[in-house]
Amino acid sequence: MTTARDTIIDALDVESFLLCESEPEARELIAKLMQSLGLARHVIVSLDFNGPGAHFRVRAYLNKPGDNYTWLKE
Repeated sequence: MTTARDTIIDALDVESFLLCESEPEARELIAKLMQSLGLARHVIVSLDFNGPGAHFRVRAYLNKPGDNYTWLKE
């Protein structure tokens, strides 16, 4: 059975706001969040610390060039 995640060609973008006290803490929390979602391969696209926390955008790579592509598996 194919899941929706298996049909993603390259990456998944995640955007949200975290409550935190500093930019380093935000980076640590983002890494923990992505790990908990099973999205270990990621890059922080933007991170704006402001007031009570940080607004962020992350791109998680599900398939990179040369991978064994999920949509080709049967």
